[in-house]
Amino acid sequence: MADGVPRIADEPSDHVCAGCCMGKMQEDNFSRSPEKTVKSAGVLDLIHSDVMDPMQTKAPGGCTYAVTFIDDFSRHITVYFMKKKAEVLEKFKMFEADMENATGRKIKRLRSDNGGEYTGRLFKEYLFKQGIRHEKTVPYTLQQNGLAERMNRSLVEMARCMLYHEGIDKKWWAEAVNTSAWIINRIPNTVTVMTPYEIVYQKKPQLKNLKVFGAHGEGHIPDEKRRKLDAKAFKCRFLGYEDGVKGYRVLDVETGQVKIVRMVKFMETTSTGDFLTEVEDADAHDLQ
Repeated sequence: MADGVPRIADEPSDHVCAGCCMGKMQEDNFSRSPEKTVKSAGVLDLIHSDVMDPMQTKAPGGCTYAVTFIDDFSRHITVYFMKKKAEVLEKFKMFEADMENATGRKIKRLRSDNGGEYTGRLFKEYLFKQGIRHEKTVPYTLQQNGLAERMNRSLVEMARCMLYHEGIDKKWWAEAVNTSAWIINRIPNTVTVMTPYEIVYQKKPQLKNLKVFGAHGEGHIPDEKRRKLDAKAFKCRFLGYEDGVKGYRVLDVETGQVKIVRMVKFMETTSTGDFLTEVEDADAHDLQ
């Protein structure tokens, strides 16, 4: 399913994770069973999409919305962040180009709710031009778009848990959501035997670079960006992975900026509270 899976010490069955309690505790008990039926015959045959409710906290780039596109056959999820709902068509075009180029297949159907961001004239015209059939839910029947609704809820819960557990400011919610999607794409689920990543890209994901969200580290400063007596590293915290680049997304603790770095010395804790220190070179393995 995946190569390079790190060994994790067993936790007692009654172990309580404070971050999970903060991120997932529910007021009422209700059914949240995942969609167990694949309604398509192949990758990109059917795409589910939904826009998350706006976040009360703006991300550093000004985004408050996120739109997801989930492949029904593989359960592979792609997330884009937006300042306004009107950007959904632009993000769909990006998703279409990226996934069709990666798989050599064409999107056949798109399933969404009746939100204006999906039913506007420009969106309709584009889908017609591309030969994509639009399946819309009946008004006030969210269950018909249940897969996308549940996936969005899972992403937000995972992100919330990571932020609270590591004490990261809520404004970095987009980074946490993005990393959550990265993880979901690389683990099997109740529907697929293989991971979503392997089904889409026809190769196993590499997990040697799997890191704890928010892990403290020391990022290397290239010679070109420092003077002779300047420090060779800066304090940072791990945020995620950069698509198409062999590097890690880290938060510069001093400047508050997100940087893409290749060489990082991460310090992570084990279940016993001991530190694991390891120098990571992004060129040593693909950040798949």
